[in-house]
Amino acid sequence: MTTNMTIEGGLLSPDIVERITELEGQRPGDFGLNPNRTMADGIAGVFLTARAHWKLFQDRLADARDDASITTITRQQWVLPLLGLLDYQLVFQRSAAMVDGRPYALSHRAGETDAAPPVHVVAVDQPLGERQGRGSIAPHALLQDYLNRTEQLWGIVTDGYTLRLLRDSSYFSRPTYVEFDLRQIFDGDRLDEFILFYRLVHRSRLPIDGNDATCLLERYHLQAVEQGDRIRDGLRIAVEEAIRHLGNGLLRHQHNQELRERLESGKLTTRAFYQQLLYTIYRFLFLMVAEERNLLVDHKDTKDTKAAQEHIQEELGALRAFVVNPDYYREHYSVARLRLLADEPLTAPERFDDLWLGLQTLFLALRDERMAAALGMPPLNGQLFEERELDRALISNRDLLLAVRAFSSFTPPGEHVRRRVNYSALDVEELGSVYESLLDYSQRLAPTRCMACASTWCWARLAAPLAHTTPTARW
Repeated sequence: MTTNMTIEGGLLSPDIVERITELEGQRPGDFGLNPNRTMADGIAGVFLTARAHWKLFQDRLADARDDASITTITRQQWVLPLLGLLDYQLVFQRSAAMVDGRPYALSHRAGETDAAPPVHVVAVDQPLGERQGRGSIAPHALLQDYLNRTEQLWGIVTDGYTLRLLRDSSYFSRPTYVEFDLRQIFDGDRLDEFILFYRLVHRSRLPIDGNDATCLLERYHLQAVEQGDRIRDGLRIAVEEAIRHLGNGLLRHQHNQELRERLESGKLTTRAFYQQLLYTIYRFLFLMVAEERNLLVDHKDTKDTKAAQEHIQEELGALRAFVVNPDYYREHYSVARLRLLADEPLTAPERFDDLWLGLQTLFLALRDERMAAALGMPPLNGQLFEERELDRALISNRDLLLAVRAFSSFTPPGEHVRRRVNYSALDVEELGSVYESLLDYSQRLAPTRCMACASTWCWARLAAPLAHTTPTARW
């Protein structure tokens, strides 16, 4: 995934972005380019012209004297020329659009008629998600509300530095959009990322009229929705498999006799055991999403971080690398490290349990404000990371890595290729749907020797509680 593109709310899928050149409507002729040239060659010339406009825009901004001139410069010197290179003919809207008696002061449309897609352009000093003054509405929220209340499907909002594609959406709790960081693309001279921007934002991608459900962006979106359903089903199955590996691994470990006795006596019910496994699995999922979105470790030297590091240094002495190396978490404690190990054969005896002990050390650190600060991380001392009985149990490297591999990649229903899960692209709804489906499952534990694993305990297959019509098979 490009570093200067962000997808929120599942409008498009990472797989569609990765396969963009294979999709319909992605040949040079579909953009009005010379069909005898490659897309890269055709867009390279556009990029050179756009970069010249960008440099002129930056020069004009340096001479801007007030907010009004900044708005004019943003629109006239940059956004209109840039989108003009993508075949837009933006028409300034002299009066606000009225919907149910409410005015929407959108700056432009991509065509002459009121049915043309809206393109709202604001100044570079007006962030898309922030309101300007009391009683105002943020540019993003203004366009989103307009799309939700009209027959328009897609629109664009931009401040010149950031451009977002928006679609009519039922989400109200959080924004949904496809975003491009134009400043990074042009300051970094990123032709490769401009090509992706061109392929997705070109005027031919959007509806000609506002409610054209056959436009290319809408077709890409529907493919993403369909694919998202398959991914959710596949991820649910993958998490089920991970729970089984984790559960059986804990039950079979030779040092977990107390855990087995508590289950056999009923002091620990199978339901409570299952709930603790869910908490453990969701710790993994939480950390993977946070790691892949770079949300977990803050490498800034804050006052609290430095103080915590100095204190830990005094206590740990020789283990100073623990607090001075900003990559220490990633290299020694991250779930990403376990995912890499799960893809390779073990280099040490499978019976060792040092990987699980490392995880327990991490969970302990996350519950302690001082230790978390020493790692440059926020303390995660909520219910998810509370100490539980399974934190005192052990599991072999083999069984732990089998569980990690299960939720690292999976084969979606109807497909034959195993896919690696891109956790940075999963949203709250997708993770929530997986969690809710697993809450409805029950489980069975049998104190009988399993022929497959030679354990005196083996966990029966997960099954929905109302689906038991025949005895569940052992595995």
